[in-house]
Amino acid sequence: MSRPSSRVGRYVRMVAQPGQGPALADTLLRVADGLRDAPGCELYIVNTSPDEADTVWVTEVWADEAASDRALSGELGEVGIGDVLGLLAGPPELVDLTPLGGAGLPRQ
Repeated sequence: MSRPSSRVGRYVRMVAQPGQGPALADTLLRVADGLRDAPGCELYIVNTSPDEADTVWVTEVWADEAASDRALSGELGEVGIGDVLGLLAGPPELVDLTPLGGAGLPRQ
């Protein structure tokens, strides 16, 4: 049986303005670089959709909600959330999860 986790997981689907999918992916990869040493960031992976050129997915795992809030409210190095929002065709779609474990995820 799995034990309760304070971890926060999230899938985020972002649709860029027409033709801006590659720019959105590049910007999110810079965000990911800025999060490499962010306390509590356990996973931040940028994914593209092979069938939708302007759709980018982000897979996130945070130690807890506070770590997510701290990191994502900051400027994330040279790239801020505003740089991402300016490329979007609409608001991001979020799916919140509770990660339990698996390959590639550090044990709690």
